[in-house]
Amino acid sequence: MQTVTRQNERLRRKDDYDNYKIVLLISAASLRPQTQPKNWVAAGFSLLELLTVICLVGIFSSIALGWYGGNHRVVIERVINQRNAQEIVSLGVYATLGGADFVVPGDKLATAVKLTGGVTGQQGIWKGKFFSLANLRPTDLPGALTFVKFESDLLLYDPAGQQP
Repeated sequence: MQTVTRQNERLRRKDDYDNYKIVLLISAASLRPQTQPKNWVAAGFSLLELLTVICLVGIFSSIALGWYGGNHRVVIERVINQRNAQEIVSLGVYATLGGADFVVPGDKLATAVKLTGGVTGQQGIWKGKFFSLANLRPTDLPGALTFVKFESDLLLYDPAGQQP
């Protein structure tokens, strides 16, 4: 009777577990702690080594970016001054064609200051038109005027920037 009961118990357990799928098999061997040989060396880096490398990379990149950005500041200022000089010259050409009286003979700075204040055309299709360099500040003029020539009361652009 004892054996029949055990068999019935096994069959009942088997019927209970037939509805489930086995997801993971864990053996007793995988639960035992792994032993390592005495001359075993861990592969990889420790957390301290990784943090040190990250800090060094950050320090070197901040130094490099500061140096890199400092060299380009001069080039950027030169390009801005060239662009401002082109604006001064082009507006001066249109104002000259319009017959505006803005030229101060022999003085580029005074002429440019008159253009920033604005002048009005007196003839042709520019009659009554207002010419102004409103977006230029007086502090922008000295850098820009190194790229402007002043010949026979005309403003001319000099890309080399050799003008006093």
